[in-house]
Formats: sequence, structure tokens, C-alpha cells
Amino acid sequence: MSKQSRKHYLILPSYQIRLVAFMSLVVFLGSILHGFFLYRITSKNIQEGFLSAHNRLRSTWEILKPAIIVTNGLSFMLMSIVLLILTIFVSHRLIGPMFKVAGQLKKISSGQLYQASLRLRDGDEGQVLCEAVNELQDKYRQRFIKLRKLRTDLHEGKTDTTQITSQIDDILNEIELDEKQA
Repeated sequence: MSKQSRKHYLILPSYQIRLVAFMSLVVFLGSILHGFFLYRITSKNIQEGFLSAHNRLRSTWEILKPAIIVTNGLSFMLMSIVLLILTIFVSHRLIGPMFKVAGQLKKISSGQLYQASLRLRDGDEGQVLCEAVNELQDKYRQRFIKLRKLRTDLHEGKTDTTQITSQIDDILNEIELDEKQA
């Protein structure tokens, strides 16, 4: 098998750039939070270490080690909680529309072309896919309306077989089939 190379890394640039910027912002805020915790804890520990009643000198590492462990732990726990919550909200913006589109496609495939057009919430991803599904539904609806009109005309005897055959051919020419299936 030949290996295919990726030509376009940004398929949906508006979404991908926003997602990268959002995740970068979360990491940046986490770094600021970590620095704040480290500063607050170490300033207290350094004051206690150097100004203690016993006035004993300890190495800088002995003073900073507990502060670094505590700030890393706190930052990790807080950032994990924030990322968990953000992941849930972001996934709803991605997965929710996919389920909606899949449900609409199942309805279309079962012949329920009378369904209202698919609408997504503002801000949901997948608007391009939603528009494509709506277009598919509209085109199928138009084709089947033409076929239903032909059937009615045929039963009422309004058109002859050459006109009906011609109109059916027009409808079928709109649909591309594999030559083996035709």
C-alpha cells in the first residue's frame, strides 16, 4: 500500500486555531497559578526558615522542597479538575452535533424526508456537516416529489410513456451510479 502524506494540516482552520489557542490559554493560566502558589508558599517558608527562634541555617533546597511539592500537587489537582470540566463542555460541542447529524441521516435513510431541516445550537461545531445533510435531504425530497408527480400523471393518463421515460431518465441522470449497478 502506498503511504499517503497529509497535504493540509488545518482542515477546519477556524475551529482548530480556536482549540489550540484555548488549550494554550489553559496551560498558561495553569503556569501562572503554579507560580502564584510557589511564590506564596516559599515566601512564607523562607521567612520562617531564616527568622526562626533557633536561627539555624538550612539549605535552600530544604526550605523550598516542601513548597515545590505542595505547589506542584495543588497545581496538578486544580488543572486536572479544570481540564476535566472543560473537556466535558468541549466534547458536548463536538459529540452532540454528531449524534444529531447521525439521527437525521438515519431518518433520511429510512425515507422520512418530511422531517424539518437540521439545526444546531449557536457555537456548536459541525455547521458545515449540518448544511450538507440539509442539502442532501432537500435534493432527495425534490427528486421524490418529481417521482410522485410522475406516478400521479401516469395513473391519471396525463402523459405518454415517452414523456414519463424522459422525465425518469432526467431524474436518474441527476444520480450517479456505478456502471455495474445500472
